[in-house]
Amino acid sequence: MTTLQRGEEALLCRVKAVDWARLKFCFAATALCMLLAHGFAWFNLFPSHDGTIVVFDADVVMLQLGRWVELPYFRFLRGRVNNPWLNGAYTVFWTSLAMYLASSLLQLGRKATAAVCGVFSTAISVTLLYATYYDKTDVYTCAMFLAFLGVYAVRRCCRPWLGLLLCGGCLCLSMGLYQGYIELAIGLLLLCMLRDCLTTDLPWKDYLRQGITAIAGLLLGGVLYAVSMKTVLAYKHLELIDSSNGLQQMSRAGVADYLARLPGAYKQVFTTLLGYDVWNNRGMRLATAVCLLLGLACLVLALRKKPLRAAVQVVILLVLLPLGLNVVYLLSEKHPTLLMLYPVYLVYALVLLLTGLEPDTIPRSAAWLACLLCAFITVQNVIYANGAYTYRKLVYENTRAQVYTIMAKVEDLPGYVEGETPVVFSGDFTDSNFTYHNDLLRLYEEGDTGLSGSAITYDGTIKWWFGNIMGSSAKVVNTQEELDAWAENPAVQAMPSYPASGCIAMVDGAAVIKLSD
Repeated sequence: MTTLQRGEEALLCRVKAVDWARLKFCFAATALCMLLAHGFAWFNLFPSHDGTIVVFDADVVMLQLGRWVELPYFRFLRGRVNNPWLNGAYTVFWTSLAMYLASSLLQLGRKATAAVCGVFSTAISVTLLYATYYDKTDVYTCAMFLAFLGVYAVRRCCRPWLGLLLCGGCLCLSMGLYQGYIELAIGLLLLCMLRDCLTTDLPWKDYLRQGITAIAGLLLGGVLYAVSMKTVLAYKHLELIDSSNGLQQMSRAGVADYLARLPGAYKQVFTTLLGYDVWNNRGMRLATAVCLLLGLACLVLALRKKPLRAAVQVVILLVLLPLGLNVVYLLSEKHPTLLMLYPVYLVYALVLLLTGLEPDTIPRSAAWLACLLCAFITVQNVIYANGAYTYRKLVYENTRAQVYTIMAKVEDLPGYVEGETPVVFSGDFTDSNFTYHNDLLRLYEEGDTGLSGSAITYDGTIKWWFGNIMGSSAKVVNTQEELDAWAENPAVQAMPSYPASGCIAMVDGAAVIKLSD
């Protein structure tokens, strides 16, 4: 047999090993749930916040954030134009593949697979991506897929050394897209080990071997990522920027910092699942609480016939799980946002795993109840997502109308020349009368969602709004340093705030719009 024939045979074996029925089911379930939750965002354009970039031009910034894989991703896969429909198609594709890998590794049944697809497809983290960072939704879900693919490689590859290499490579690429989703790999590795403890008689030797292999894969991924990132930065003569929850902050943390943050890391996981927020209503919190209690009950039943060793092994993994799902909390100076807490949804996969164990140990009704509870949470997520997108659409339309009205008045100012006269928006867009006001919808701004009543939020979005959304040649001041200097100008301080008469005026050769003090 020639080398080519052996290669073809190996490839054929890999293709036959794919559970095509499960894969098709994951695609169908994910596509349906995402269409119901995020279809409005796919078929409408309402760029806000970072989404106002529209045409990706932040190569240098992404490199300085350590996300070097985004550049080839945009160049060769997605293109630089942030089209909502195409982003949505890619998001469905990556999420479906990720759910296939996770459900395969955990050996979830058909109902449980549908439930985990629904929960992950409609999670608040995905909604906030579409509502605020829609240009990155497919990027982040691709990072999730690569994280799960790394786990799949190290768990299923016949040759351990090859599995480790593939795992390290996948995790390197995943972190090169979005570093925070390394938590997804950690969480899935822990769940896989937990399943082994509950379904097989796992000696301590094999238990430790699995743990060491998992750690080795994670460390290899981290090393490859660090080396590749530093190589790219050196080649481009750049340095990491000190951004919120960025790598620079993480590098400053020491052992004492990690220990001090440890209780908070555990607390945030449970407050995310069980604490009040506008997206997490009373019914959802109750459903989650019942899920957790149901999972605990099934765990107790599963361990009754197991040796003490299995119970100890499981307890160790359960203690590590919240930390693994929120390890970013330990590394960063600021608390992780809801975008970073996407891995917490693996808790529902844990419950579905526990309730779906052998029917002679766990009642079938437990699995049905867990799936129904996850379905309820999915429906609630769908409702919130559509409300949030409706609100963001109204915010976008209001911002658009307000800016056009303002610029019409600016153009009437004596001495104003388009493209030559500096245009200064002094004050805060999001904390002024410029924002969209609707008491019935303002709830979408509450809590930790990060949504606001203005599509323009910070200095960078001013540039993108005028350049990309309006296609305007106006010379708009768009650096925070310049804006702060103008705010301290006595003439600007004496002006009334928008929309009062006199809030738009020529000051020292610039057209100034005072939004707020």
